[in-house]
Amino acid sequence: MPGPRKRIAFSQLVDWVEGRLPEKEARAVEEQVAVADAATLADVAWLRKFLRATEDSGLESPPPEMRSTLIARFEAHAEGRRPPGFLKRVVATLTFDGGLRPAVGLRSAGTQGARRQLVYSADDLDVALNFLPRARDKNIDLDGQVLPRDDVSELGSFSVQLLQGETELGITVTDDLGAFAFESTPSGVYEIILSTDRVEVAIAPVELNV
Repeated sequence: MPGPRKRIAFSQLVDWVEGRLPEKEARAVEEQVAVADAATLADVAWLRKFLRATEDSGLESPPPEMRSTLIARFEAHAEGRRPPGFLKRVVATLTFDGGLRPAVGLRSAGTQGARRQLVYSADDLDVALNFLPRARDKNIDLDGQVLPRDDVSELGSFSVQLLQGETELGITVTDDLGAFAFESTPSGVYEIILSTDRVEVAIAPVELNV
């Protein structure tokens, strides 16, 4: 009888799908995937879908120093593991609009080549979003910062997802100052999700245009 199908480390799958492995190691992983269990095959399908979405969007990959944090969080998600504790989900509300333009349902950012800022607030933090239209390719650079309130000394790093509908077009993590960025984002309507192991903060759809 054939032996049990072997799981492959999620970090190794990431490197394989992204084409980062040496040829010999890549062939070995390919052979393992051919006989892998259903959970591993599901991970591979998800990673390939994510890679196609990021390639089509033109968004840059996260810097190398962020990859380990992202891989650890993806691996925990893929294996259904979460640290003990209740995951709190909150929706941030708009508290400052640098453009002061009325909108119904959506907030529009990025007009007339000028930087625009929106600030959203949740229970223990504020999130500042800055949008700068790019003259050279008609896309928008988006950068932001998570700002803890005075009574919260530290929130830790956040994973930051850029979503269009149900499609994830970009993902990164905040640095030591809570900052993050997505470069050359095409015009469209997006949702931003910031998450740790204990809290998930959703920012309502924002329309980016030039």
